[in-house]
Amino acid sequence: MKVLHVYLPAVFVILLFDSPIASAQVDQGTRWREAVVTDLDVDFDNTGFHARWRYHRCDCGDLLIKAEQVAPDSVLAGELMIVDGKVLLSRGFDGQDEDIEALIQAPSLMLQLANSLLNRSQPKGPFVVNEKQSWDETEKTLDLQVSTGFATGRFDAPWGVKGSGWRTGPGHVRFNLVFQFASPNPGQTGSSSSITFNGDLDFAKQAFPYPESTVLDGWRIQWVSKNDPQSKPVSDGLTLKSLRKKANDS
Repeated sequence: MKVLHVYLPAVFVILLFDSPIASAQVDQGTRWREAVVTDLDVDFDNTGFHARWRYHRCDCGDLLIKAEQVAPDSVLAGELMIVDGKVLLSRGFDGQDEDIEALIQAPSLMLQLANSLLNRSQPKGPFVVNEKQSWDETEKTLDLQVSTGFATGRFDAPWGVKGSGWRTGPGHVRFNLVFQFASPNPGQTGSSSSITFNGDLDFAKQAFPYPESTVLDGWRIQWVSKNDPQSKPVSDGLTLKSLRKKANDS
């Protein structure tokens, strides 16, 4: 698989995910990354960059992402779907290049980073979160590294995370986190950058937004497992069920 680089407001260099579906409730032993639906509101502090992502995992292993990314001079909005970890679909994102693989890097990395910070903040997992908890963790020596398969990121020590988490109902946990880390910008020794996360995690099993009978005309498709350099429009009435079979057989 080719390696891509994405730059997010000079905060870090991004070089996706694997997660089972959680049970209907937050059971003991459930991991943070096992949420079925994750809503992330992410602010790259003092940069003008802001993003809202909704992630919905299918019990078949696919992932749907609804994205809205705001930069000082542009707005990106659309949907991404990853099928069997091999095929990437996109819809929306007006004006983007035909290589749509770059679109998945920021949302996949931010999901992985949020889960890593939650693991550090409350390593016992969401099961133990009921009344509001306050978290404050600092790491002075070990760098934080995250890798998703499509993207990797590294944050040099020292870094820290502060925030809180609380349960809002059966199977639902909300959180807010401020991640502060050493600035990677040349010539800024001793300075720091931060990212603020506000999120809602729904661990209850539920139907995937697109049934297998969905006709994918109007989406773009790119076989990332085959290192396709660009996407092309879906045509000829290809259904999600048929695409899943092709991906599984490839």
